[in-house]
Amino acid sequence: MNRVCWTVDKHGRYWLDIALAGRPARLMLDTGLVDAAGDVGLELEPFLFDAHQRAGSIGPTKVRWRRDSQGNSVPSLAGLITAQIHSPITRTSVGPVAQVFAFRGSPNVPSRVGVVFFHRLTGCRVDWDLDNKVWCVEYP
Repeated sequence: MNRVCWTVDKHGRYWLDIALAGRPARLMLDTGLVDAAGDVGLELEPFLFDAHQRAGSIGPTKVRWRRDSQGNSVPSLAGLITAQIHSPITRTSVGPVAQVFAFRGSPNVPSRVGVVFFHRLTGCRVDWDLDNKVWCVEYP
C-alpha cells in the first residue's frame, strides 16, 4: 500500500490536503465532526462552499439539521461533493474518490474533514501514530 502522512502543527491540529471536486484544499481534521446518518463528512468555510456551489461541483443543496458545539440543533445548507486525498508531497490526488455531503460552515471557522469521509475510503487504512503525532492514510 502507498501512504500519505501529515504531522500535527504547533497548535495541536492536523491540516490535511483534500481535493474537493478535483481542486486541492487544506482542511482541519475534526474527529468530532460526525453524522448519525453517515452522510456528512465535510464542513466548508462559507466562501469555499459558495465557490464550489457556483462552479456546480456541489450537487443539489438542501437544508439539513446539525448540532453545533453547544449542542443546539441548527439548520445548515448541505450538498454532495466528491473528495479525495491529495498528497502534499507529489501534489496529486491519490486513492479512491469519495462522495460525501458537505455542510456550509460558519464564518471564521476553518473548513474541516470528519470521520465519514474516511469511512468512504474503500480499501484504505488510517494510522494515527499518537507517539509521533502523525496522521497517515494508506491507500491501494
